[in-house]
Amino acid sequence: MSAALERRTAKLEQAAHPDADQVDIIVRRIVGSEVVRAVIGDTVVDRRTDEAENTFMARSKAEALAGTDRRPCRMIFQPQEALQ
Repeated sequence: MSAALERRTAKLEQAAHPDADQVDIIVRRIVGSEVVRAVIGDTVVDRRTDEAENTFMARSKAEALAGTDRRPCRMIFQPQEALQ
């Protein structure tokens, strides 16, 4: 395949998927102990007592993306110290 044809093909693929490289979520994490709360705009998601930190973070990210069509979605993970 010629270089010109490769460039044209790449441009067509990009045009077919314009949002492929879009950032969906921006995550901030306040430094401290384990994460216990996620703030997503006006929504607050608390960690369950029997839930692992990684599971909670994955669940929070899924809820953030499902809860809004605005991109990028912003969320903040807070440790226990930030709540006091």
